[in-house]
Amino acid sequence: MFQIPFEKLKNARRVGIQLPDGLKRYAFEIANEIERRGFEVLISGETSYGACDIDTTILEEVDCLLHFAHTPILSVERVVYVPYFIDYNPRIEIDVPERKIALISTAQYVHRLKDVAEWLRGRGYEVEIGRGSGRIQYPGQVLGCNYSVLRDSKADAVVFIGDGLFHAIGAAIRTKKRVYAFNPLSRTMQEVDVKNFVKKRYFIVSKCVGKNKVGIIVSSKPGQRRMELARRLKEAGEERGVKAHIIYLNNVRAEELFNLSYDFYVNTACPRISYDDSERFEKPVITPQEFEFLIGKRDDIGFDEMSE
Repeated sequence: MFQIPFEKLKNARRVGIQLPDGLKRYAFEIANEIERRGFEVLISGETSYGACDIDTTILEEVDCLLHFAHTPILSVERVVYVPYFIDYNPRIEIDVPERKIALISTAQYVHRLKDVAEWLRGRGYEVEIGRGSGRIQYPGQVLGCNYSVLRDSKADAVVFIGDGLFHAIGAAIRTKKRVYAFNPLSRTMQEVDVKNFVKKRYFIVSKCVGKNKVGIIVSSKPGQRRMELARRLKEAGEERGVKAHIIYLNNVRAEELFNLSYDFYVNTACPRISYDDSERFEKPVITPQEFEFLIGKRDDIGFDEMSE
């Protein structure tokens, strides 16, 4: 399951572990294994939505933090990333009209993309696996905030290998190409339709028209802290008559904003907060690109990418 890099813990006595919610059920077993090696263990109960979501407060209590299930995007002293790869059969069965395809995946499934590509090439497809920049560690890997592996793609269509549709939708909006999502666990595939997603985003932005009290959200999480962007958005909004204040917090949740009196919010933290969690908030929560569209600085709402 996890290959804990004990060789990187040589100078540590107290070790912290941080797991995403879906894997916290393994905390007991992981802690036991580390304790058997003679370490004192402290388990983080904080969220872990991605490699950018590091519990920096626990570092005050431990010598080293093991951050599980994500690939490195930050260089934080005393934080060790422990990847989590899910094995699957690379012989995926797809039947799409496009013969030139680009393969993409998330950190949990990206390790077998080369095998998938070899299988598909044997069935007559031209397959490319792009190399990304910035936060990207592996060929073909995408993050919810980075699709740079597709930047120079010559493919006619994209095949996403993974669970869920969030990354596939992002790829479709980013590339304007046809995108297929293949789930390697259920062995099912579907074509991604972004029309309803885009309509929903324009509808949310429309609810902000005529409003002039905006809260610009900045997260204190190391990989999400976009303070300079927030300041630029505040200045751009105020130039157009929108009064803006910057709101600084760690976890961006509906209950944290409930008692504030702003008309709507611009989220500069993880894009998934705007896209996946929008219905949890009492007031509209839009992305930086959507705010720029709202105030007339761009022609479309785009898709929020935190780094290229």
